[in-house]
Amino acid sequence: MRKTLLVLAAIILLSSLAQLLFAGYFHFQNTIEAQREAGVYHVINGQFVLRYVALLAVIVAALARAGSRTIWLAAGIFLMTWFQLFIFIIGGMLTGSSEDFITPSGSWVAAIHPVTGLLIIFMSYWLFNRARAVALNPQPLPPKSASSDASASAAA
Repeated sequence: MRKTLLVLAAIILLSSLAQLLFAGYFHFQNTIEAQREAGVYHVINGQFVLRYVALLAVIVAALARAGSRTIWLAAGIFLMTWFQLFIFIIGGMLTGSSEDFITPSGSWVAAIHPVTGLLIIFMSYWLFNRARAVALNPQPLPPKSASSDASASAAA
């Protein structure tokens, strides 16, 4: 399970870094139609791949007994992907912005999106480091009881 957690953490890190590539590809298209097509990669990766691999990492971290901080870190990435979506939904409702008409206040609310995206990248890196430490350091064996020590020495 610990190596599975490491693989999932690596996928989360690569997926969060790919979001930067997809966002750049999206923003540097020269027509609105091309932007909409390019934005699909960013949306699918963020809303499906990153979110549900993070959810799977929460479950695997719990099963691997990776520690509460590692579990909460994976859960935080999962929750941050929802926050990224709600920035646009709630921000649009509060400011009157839409995909076709963006208000100045809507732009300020949407400006939170890349900042929280960077936070997800840092959290993904921390999760990868924690998962690597868990995978490389096996759990210590439980201490032997006194009765098993006595029977082992008597048998020798």
